[in-house]
Amino acid sequence: MTRQRHGHVLTLAGHEYRSAARSGVLVLLVLSMVLVAAGSITIASYDFRAQVADYNAYVQQAKAAGATLTAAPQFFPLQLLRGVIEYIQIIGAVLAIGLGYLSVARERTGRTLPLILTRPVRTRELVLGRLLGAGALIGTILVATAAISIVVIGTVGGRWLSGAELTKLALAFAIGIVYMLLFYALGTWLSARSKVVANGLVVALVIWLSVVLIIPQIGDTMDPDNQVPGGLFAALQVQKPDEKKVLAHFATYERVRNGLEETSLTKHYERLTFAITGVKDKYNGASLGSIAHAKRADIESIVLYMALLSGLMWFALRRENSTRTET
Repeated sequence: MTRQRHGHVLTLAGHEYRSAARSGVLVLLVLSMVLVAAGSITIASYDFRAQVADYNAYVQQAKAAGATLTAAPQFFPLQLLRGVIEYIQIIGAVLAIGLGYLSVARERTGRTLPLILTRPVRTRELVLGRLLGAGALIGTILVATAAISIVVIGTVGGRWLSGAELTKLALAFAIGIVYMLLFYALGTWLSARSKVVANGLVVALVIWLSVVLIIPQIGDTMDPDNQVPGGLFAALQVQKPDEKKVLAHFATYERVRNGLEETSLTKHYERLTFAITGVKDKYNGASLGSIAHAKRADIESIVLYMALLSGLMWFALRRENSTRTET
């Protein structure tokens, strides 16, 4: 019986994947993300090369003048992924919502699923099958994106990734798959519970706008350190102990600002992946274990969102499945 149930899940997952592939949606999404990633890393690579060229020019001038040399700019290749991660945050979330919407819309208009399922299917299997199929779709998109990222970093950036860096890159993109799956679950849940599927899509996009763009922007704007390049306290040459004393007078303000950011799934994804890839300088060279410990709150929040959205998707598809069975 268990093997049979697993077969149902795999059948549903395969149906989800093949439907997107046959419609051309998968090819379009892969090409979109690959081109965006290649462009982003190429621009970042040339920007770093410009920094190196400026530094070399400065060295020549400093040597001629007998001045003291400053340290050369360091090249951490995974930092070139910052733009790619941000595109996954914004564009990837929209694509995943669209995949969830299309999944429900295809089933309602084409009535293809009942032709595949000759035996009763539990709602749990329906949810797992769709999540597994969507995970394979999203995985295909992000694996292609990761592959082009590695190639462009090596050819344009001039540095091929080490084994440890490849591991961190793979982990960052694996988290990207989970992140996009959350928005897929959101799109599926809202589309399945709406009598008019397009209405669910509109509501999902409004939530996307709030979670991905509005709330993180409010939190960033309220952070004094983001108002000055390099940080407000650094610009004022305020030492760490004094910085803490100043912030102690704004504890309520910081709680409100932090609370806003904590509600955003996108902010948790950004913090975690920026740490893994070393986009945040202080995590460069840190082990994955120490990063996981430092970012455990972000990991827990992502897991919580996954459980919540999977549950909501389960309830919506249960009603959808019951309606289909009755008709």
